[in-house]
Amino acid sequence: MKFTSIMSCQKTFLILFLICCFTLTVSAANYYPSEIGNTWVFLSADGGEKLTYTVETSENPDIEGLILLKITHEVIGTGTITGTDIYHITVDNDGSLLLHQSITDEGALGIADVTYDPPVVFFPAELPRGHTWQIIVETELKLAGKVTGTSTITVVEIEDVETPAGVFKDCVKLEIKQKDITPLIVLHKTSYQWLAPDIGPVKFHSDQDIVYELQHYNLVEPEPETSLMEVSIEQKPTKSADSIKLGIELNNGKDVSAYSGLVVFDATVLKYISATTGDYLPSGGIFIRPFLDEDDTYKLSLDLSGITQTGSTVNFGIQKLSVSDFLFQIPDVPPEIALPNAEYWGIGILGSAPIDSDQQLPVVTDGNGTLVAITFEVIDSDKPAIIALPEFSLSDAFDTNLPVTIKETVITDLVPLVDKKLSTDVNGDGKVNILDLVRVASFFGEPVTTENATVDVNGDGEINILDLVRIAQDFGKSDT
Repeated sequence: MKFTSIMSCQKTFLILFLICCFTLTVSAANYYPSEIGNTWVFLSADGGEKLTYTVETSENPDIEGLILLKITHEVIGTGTITGTDIYHITVDNDGSLLLHQSITDEGALGIADVTYDPPVVFFPAELPRGHTWQIIVETELKLAGKVTGTSTITVVEIEDVETPAGVFKDCVKLEIKQKDITPLIVLHKTSYQWLAPDIGPVKFHSDQDIVYELQHYNLVEPEPETSLMEVSIEQKPTKSADSIKLGIELNNGKDVSAYSGLVVFDATVLKYISATTGDYLPSGGIFIRPFLDEDDTYKLSLDLSGITQTGSTVNFGIQKLSVSDFLFQIPDVPPEIALPNAEYWGIGILGSAPIDSDQQLPVVTDGNGTLVAITFEVIDSDKPAIIALPEFSLSDAFDTNLPVTIKETVITDLVPLVDKKLSTDVNGDGKVNILDLVRVASFFGEPVTTENATVDVNGDGEINILDLVRIAQDFGKSDT
């Protein structure tokens, strides 16, 4: 094979490799649904024994999210439960099951009660063919004395399984090799378990060569996750070097009719100009904010029922509000935003929706949007600016506080946004994506020329894997 043909194959391989790594995401199946109330019932092949798996609530308050997987062994026709195994587990963020404690019936040897600190992986979230993990225990059994057990679990096959409960596609077959070391003997046992995607256990082959098949099961529908209301401060796109605009954004809002908040900024870097209502709440309600007047002094502005008051003070019902109530210096700030020679000021902002003429209550709004847009003048563009949102509250039409999370508390190193060309955007379309990888791969190994100079991303005079890696690091970014 000629050298050029070898290079051609290399290009194709690199393109496919990088496509797979950076553009394809495969979501893991749920091989062990863990909702409280899930039940699986198995019968042995001879119909003489029954296994029942249940997921139950734990009464242990010390571990958040702890649940019980209970497995009972019953002799059919007698009603006699010959053994019960209990596993105390939690579900990790990635979907893996973590084992905190196991209480297993070892027959004549006694009960093995083992605590795992830290917890160990009981079942990983992803179970590709060939994947292996271990569970190691040390316990004391009544008749056997000290026992050290090692369970090695391996995904040995992906196959379809037919049971009385149905045919289940793409089940993972787990081989469980257990080695128990006692003072008198070393025991080796092998068993097999099959797990179906989004169903859980469907078949079990015990170390005593008894096969149990799923007869029926009941899976509880998982409760939909409640979307938390989140408030954040985000810089608005602007090319002006003289000003910065920010938005106080609300995501997953529900029944929101009013808000109030405090924005903190460094007055040695930024000069507060004004705040305007965003697109979230309908206009016509209440909006109170300070603003910089044409005479370079701060005044207070109040919008109420379509009428605007401005001045050093405004009347809000029987209350008289002043600028100093809504714009004031803050002597102490948290250490994470404190900078030498900084001067921190706070801006108070308050707003609500108009009254619904039919309900005689403020209008409520759901969804996402901007509550307030804030404009600052940049005084010193060479210094890092800090803007913080330490306090923010939402309320409904009945003036009841709503739960809200401040997602972005502090923006640091804030600078005016300008157009920025990424060197990894080699085809100049404003995005770093698969087209840039393909462009570099098409010149892979060739000399750098005027025509292909942009694909030498790292500027080392060669077009090679390092350029592809640099693009991969910026994958998904845009130029602005």
